[in-house]
Amino acid sequence: MKYIPGIMVGLMINAFAQEIDWSNFNASLVIEVTRPQGKFTCSGVAIDKDVVLTAAHCLEGEIIDIKVFNQSAYDPKADSWTVKSFELHPSYNKEKSNYRSDIARLKLNAKLPETTIFYPIAKSAKQVKGRLLRIGFGARSGLNARTLITPVMKSLKTQEETLELNDMYSYSGDSGGPIYVQENGQMYLVAIHSTLSYGPEGKFSLNPLLSHERDWINSTWN
Repeated sequence: MKYIPGIMVGLMINAFAQEIDWSNFNASLVIEVTRPQGKFTCSGVAIDKDVVLTAAHCLEGEIIDIKVFNQSAYDPKADSWTVKSFELHPSYNKEKSNYRSDIARLKLNAKLPETTIFYPIAKSAKQVKGRLLRIGFGARSGLNARTLITPVMKSLKTQEETLELNDMYSYSGDSGGPIYVQENGQMYLVAIHSTLSYGPEGKFSLNPLLSHERDWINSTWN
């Protein structure tokens, strides 16, 4: 398999770093959002050949255009996919919470390459055990490159439908990226990266669980 350049940060052991095949994470994408104020980037993850998930807060406000890129590093001049339509989760309300139901879905105008590797969405929060992997295109050293972070679980709040991670490596542009769990050789998509918080307990991220949203994710829309 072809190896795609990427960045590895976090609590990574050398053996794991050496075994990474970046093509296994080519469903992690850059989302370019054009607003009147300029262009902004978030991360996203494809769950089908023409369906992408990201954070709802990435698509708030007045939007002029949305493009999706699948390269290992964001290049606004590279080939991209246009977005046919998008929808924020109906329960998302940033005035009440900036992380619960912070999910949006996008429908692309054309299909992603056949080589794109999709992982199933976890059916239950009980599957959140094993090694956690977060992928994002946050700005690091002036580059928005596909980056793998290995955060540690802080808490699993099933009632709030949120996964909290001890995560000191979150940067602007990581929002909307996938969080996977790797267990017994299988990879599951468990959450979408949402919000970074600071507090007396340290630096951690708040991420909506996807197992609770499977019906909405799989439902039809215009």
